[in-house]
Amino acid sequence: MSPTKGNDMRATRLAVALAAMLAIVASPGIAHASTIIQPFRADSGDSCRYGATEGSLAWQYGTISPLPVIAVDVKGRLVDHPVPGEVFLCRDDGYFSIATFVAYSGTVQVDRQTRSVNNAVVAFEFRLGGNSITTRIDRVVVQVCRGPIYTLPPTYCGKAVEYRAPPTA
Repeated sequence: MSPTKGNDMRATRLAVALAAMLAIVASPGIAHASTIIQPFRADSGDSCRYGATEGSLAWQYGTISPLPVIAVDVKGRLVDHPVPGEVFLCRDDGYFSIATFVAYSGTVQVDRQTRSVNNAVVAFEFRLGGNSITTRIDRVVVQVCRGPIYTLPPTYCGKAVEYRAPPTA
């Protein structure tokens, strides 16, 4: 066999191998990272609904099968009434609102973020998890609590609302 034929065969084999790799990566059977967006809402549970949060949870799926959630992007707002200039039937009670977002993998807490506000509206955007491609998040718990500004507790909280990772299929 001539040296030119040997080089041609190696080049042909390399081209075939590259084409096969590209076909595998582009095939629909291979898992690709994806995002599923889910709305969330929680409130302080009092009769005046002094504190409330709402927004969206963007579940970030990894590429390992079965597709694990590796992070959750949280975007929304927290309201503590009365907001200046609004018509609100309940008076200022001297408390502020705190929204807590906790990501879990089973019973293990993966990440936690809090936001607080007093008599205003605050927008927020942050990520829970995402520190490791092997950490799996299966649920996020959102809760709004209210605490006194000038006195010692008691602090009270609304019902904790649990959001499970949406199924991928």
